[in-house]
Amino acid sequence: MVANVGTMQIPVRLAALGPRSLAPGTLLAVAYSTVTLVGTPFVIPQIVSTYDVGLGVASLISVVQLGGFVVGSYGAGRRLDPTPRVLAGALLLTAVAHLIAALEPAYLVLLATRIGSGIGLGLITWFGWAQAFGDDTRTTDLAVVGPVTGVLASPLLAYVADSAGLTGIYLLLAVLSLAPLPWVAGTGGVVPPRSAAERRTRAVPAAMLILASLFAFTLGGSAVFQFVVVLGNDELGLSATAIAVAFSANALVGIPAARWPVDKRGVPGPWMVATGIMAVLVALALDERLFLGAMILWGFTFWMAIPGAYAVLAARSAYPEQRAGDAQALMALGRVIGPLVGGLVLDSGGGTALAVLGGGTMIASGVAMFLTRVMAPPRN
Repeated sequence: MVANVGTMQIPVRLAALGPRSLAPGTLLAVAYSTVTLVGTPFVIPQIVSTYDVGLGVASLISVVQLGGFVVGSYGAGRRLDPTPRVLAGALLLTAVAHLIAALEPAYLVLLATRIGSGIGLGLITWFGWAQAFGDDTRTTDLAVVGPVTGVLASPLLAYVADSAGLTGIYLLLAVLSLAPLPWVAGTGGVVPPRSAAERRTRAVPAAMLILASLFAFTLGGSAVFQFVVVLGNDELGLSATAIAVAFSANALVGIPAARWPVDKRGVPGPWMVATGIMAVLVALALDERLFLGAMILWGFTFWMAIPGAYAVLAARSAYPEQRAGDAQALMALGRVIGPLVGGLVLDSGGGTALAVLGGGTMIASGVAMFLTRVMAPPRN
């Protein structure tokens, strides 16, 4: 009961900690989206036991939810304006999807609810970043939502999973989706309405290169990060508790990095390269202290890189609010493909091959980001 109350207060705590450059309803909705995505690893073991399926089948809920996320975030920038009505609809869509999932329906129906949830989460995330892109203060303020929510949500979701099972998690997520609704009315007005032609614009060449870099960066990172438990346990004999503490520390050090002013954090390319180096150290798993230290520093370098990368993308885009949806969609797609490729590489080539694939891809994306920033001047 205490954990349930604590989890439901996450948006309230976030609003109290958060700045005022974005509407409280926007911050709370994006925090809710983060809580839902953080909850997926805790749901998968519950699905294995509830539906009596293998781990591979259970992991499909993550794949289809991220697939829905891609559809929602990519399509929103081409069909919708970020208005309060859109945000309210996305929150209600996720609430209905979670309520149906809480009934423990047939597995195909459960997968359908995850697609609906993913579309809603994609709309929510696009809504937030569409309002932040192009403004350094709003970008920094929105970026901090992820690590703050991750620190608070992970242990509480784990408790709910152990005490209330699959139904408890989905009921909790359904209730949390309604928490931002009282503040939704005040979330509009940051991005002016666009014509249908403006919603269907293509990215300029520089923006396309930056989007490709973000996709590769996320693909490489997820290829390694999804297997840190396997690497730490099998290669170094680390306990699940030690790795869980490193996860929390990873999110914790990401908070000051996300809050760092965009104009003072330096260019994003070197920070992306540094994150790739952390991925290499994790994948190689040479020493437990090096492994845990790289895991933790990953959170800092990642959140030093991403807001700056978004700022570079916004400055080189004709329609930044539309590129916000593209960025979120492509990064979600990278999170879908990365673990699938990473698992195959880890099975066939071990940690060294994973380091080359994951860390190498991230380092290359950082170099590409740096070169694009230097060679393509910002647009007026």
